[in-house]
Amino acid sequence: MTLNLLWRGLAATALLLAALPTPNSLLAYRTQSGDTLLALAARFEVGLSEIQLLANGRWQPASQLHPPAATLPPGRTLRLPRPDFETGPATRLLPDSELIFAASAGNFDLQTFLTNQGGFLSRYYETHLSGMPQPAGEVVEMVALASATNPRLLLTLLEFRCNCVSGPLAGGVNPDTLLGVTGHKRTGLYRQLVWLQEQLNAGYYGWRAGTLTSLTLADGTHIRLHPTLNAGTVALQYTLAQWLGAEAWRAALDPASGVAAIHADLFGDAWARAATVEPLLPGSLTQPELNLPIRPGRTWAYTGGPHSAWEQNGVWAAIDLNPGGVARSCNPAEEPALAAAPGVIARLEEGLLALDLDGDGDELTGWVLLYIHLEPVANLTVGQRVAADTVLGYPSCAGGPATSAHLHLARKYNGEWMLAGRGPVPFNLGGWVAGELPEPYAGTLTNGAVTITACTCATRDTYITRPREP
Repeated sequence: MTLNLLWRGLAATALLLAALPTPNSLLAYRTQSGDTLLALAARFEVGLSEIQLLANGRWQPASQLHPPAATLPPGRTLRLPRPDFETGPATRLLPDSELIFAASAGNFDLQTFLTNQGGFLSRYYETHLSGMPQPAGEVVEMVALASATNPRLLLTLLEFRCNCVSGPLAGGVNPDTLLGVTGHKRTGLYRQLVWLQEQLNAGYYGWRAGTLTSLTLADGTHIRLHPTLNAGTVALQYTLAQWLGAEAWRAALDPASGVAAIHADLFGDAWARAATVEPLLPGSLTQPELNLPIRPGRTWAYTGGPHSAWEQNGVWAAIDLNPGGVARSCNPAEEPALAAAPGVIARLEEGLLALDLDGDGDELTGWVLLYIHLEPVANLTVGQRVAADTVLGYPSCAGGPATSAHLHLARKYNGEWMLAGRGPVPFNLGGWVAGELPEPYAGTLTNGAVTITACTCATRDTYITRPREP
């Protein structure tokens, strides 16, 4: 099984570096899901004009044929200068869909898997949000779904760190810190996994955006990431760098004996699973038309620019809206939140509603709009089809930490978070397009010549009014 993984990794690397009829100073690169010209320019340290695309029988600057920020069609061949810098390993170890909670993980029964493994986690219970003891499988599933992180990978990294999936706890491992992460609010499986998904997602989405091009390992060693890697592999490399020095890091990335081999031993062929759902992002991905989720003629405030979709340090996929004039309290607002588009309710939990926009009712496929801190109305059910502007509920503090009632909105595509203000598809609500600033919550919304900046103060400068219907 591990030998098969090794051959696949080597084959993938060979494919990316295959020599086409091209000068020795140039490299042929085959585009991957989620690639943009802007991100590739950052990874390869080249200008946009140096990236060429074959069209009409000749090589042309790709930026003249494709918008630099838009997703490229997977499988297209580009030509660009060959890197002249030293890099870390180039072998792809993990498909993107093994990092993302994609459709290939939809039928994975966590608790049954752990029970069958018979290891430490099969007997582990933790009291967390519900106030009742929860088995490890439920805790892992809670974090995986909320953070859009593949539960198989979470279990693989637990196995790597504590041997706790398949066997007894490894010697010297503290059962309160199974991943070895210490510090304030890191005690228990739930909080250990919250930290883990933060690292995985930082690596994955940083590579997607082109903002992450190098790593600093635990011993201070600096590693330049190989520019042909895929986002799933970078997520793994980044996370391992938080724990390991150079020698141990390279050993953990060995396809035959490292983390990828553990993953294959536990779950079989990841690349075969990936073939059923990838590529996750198509070329020129666009968002469906979304209205402002408020009643026509009503005014709300833009109180949170792009920030974490879940927990404190997650992916900046969310924005916040607050009914205008609402007092700073956690009482549910009187103004309702509406369906921004027609769809099917894919998930209903305390403080959360997932609206599936492609109509198949599956949260792991196509576009999904998440409403968080929402007090849903009583007559809604999972699987229910709703029209645009259907009342879904009322902004509140339910579903997570909040200091006042507001609506927290985030998007996913094929299970992957879509960055709210950076990247190929910024959040667009009724023509108001989100922009990102360096600090979380401090972004903008722009509609034509008008730009407003988010502020928790909810003053008039942050107000947005949905036009009345003609």
